Amino acid sequence: MTIAEAGYLKLSREQLVQGTGDGETTADSAVLVSSAGPVVQRRLWSWAAPRRRAIIGWSLLAVAFVICTATIGVPQSEDTVLIWLAAALFVASLDNLRTWRLGVLRDWLPLYLVLLAYSLLRGYASHVLWGPFVRPQIALDRIIGFGSVPTVVLQRWLLDPNHLHWWDYAAWVVYSSHFFASYVIAAVLWKRNHQRFRRFINLFVALTFVAYLGYLLYPAMPPWMASEAGHAALTAGSAGPHYLSVPTDYDGATTRVIPLVWQHLGLKAAAALFTRGSDFANNVAAMPSLHAAYPMLILLFFWSRARRLVRVLLVSYVLAMAFTLVYAGEHFVTDELAGWACAAVVYFAGSRLLDWRLARRQRQRQSAEPGDDILLTGRETAAPQQAS
Repeated sequence: MTIAEAGYLKLSREQLVQGTGDGETTADSAVLVSSAGPVVQRRLWSWAAPRRRAIIGWSLLAVAFVICTATIGVPQSEDTVLIWLAAALFVASLDNLRTWRLGVLRDWLPLYLVLLAYSLLRGYASHVLWGPFVRPQIALDRIIGFGSVPTVVLQRWLLDPNHLHWWDYAAWVVYSSHFFASYVIAAVLWKRNHQRFRRFINLFVALTFVAYLGYLLYPAMPPWMASEAGHAALTAGSAGPHYLSVPTDYDGATTRVIPLVWQHLGLKAAAALFTRGSDFANNVAAMPSLHAAYPMLILLFFWSRARRLVRVLLVSYVLAMAFTLVYAGEHFVTDELAGWACAAVVYFAGSRLLDWRLARRQRQRQSAEPGDDILLTGRETAAPQQAS
């Protein structure tokens, strides 16, 4: 409500009670108030509409997410996460749905297609041409662990399969964050800073495909598979991979903690999906670890602009994911070091390449501007000649 409208209403009320002094009747004053009412109501209604739509939208989305999580499980695939993100961006863009439509088609649909292609290629890479390799990782992990594999030591100290502790559930939460943390960050950047969003997505996609080259050229077993291979012979007539019967010199049994937590939560279907995988899954895609690489990329991307508390959170996330992967039997320490190295190379090399492209575009714009001025001047000077 503007100051003029407020004063108008106040004057109208006074006129309604006392009269105008110019012969205006009480009924005339009432007409003035009633005519001003709809204007104010429309203003208040238009002010409350975006907030009202946002509250309703987020409430419905939250209810739908809770129902789907309770019945289906926590989203742990790129396609499912991107669908939920598209819905969240829709709610966040209720004030301007045209921006949402253009943004989904321009920014998110290409990303979805790229990640779908990566999933198909990753599943194809499970048909290994050589390997898979495990002994180099075990040898390096024994050096790091002073003669013992860190996964075996951590599970001997901390894991009781029959009685899970709080750190087992914490490890499950940290591990699961891999499937949506990067996309949530991208969504926030898309809404708040589109230029930073484009840079983050370019680095994210580049890191994903660098990791794919690692899976293709160096198929590697994770600790849980190394524990199974060579310790349990394949039963007669089984159709398992041949490399599961090859000795790996892995000194100790290892339990996969993440599906164990799924089972304790009563979500056996999710545990079965996690252990059996899908058509796009690749159990010999451990080197480098993308679970370790993504947190490191996030840390490097936000480090220069982050405050001290945010930096502490970034470092904590990297270390928590590193501990989780080793303790849960999903990756060797060597896999994590390779993931961190890939993230660093992609970030620094990719940032320089993106800066170079940005500077080149700016130079092209600057070089095009004088030409535009010349053309414009020519047209302006030619017009009087034609007129004369």
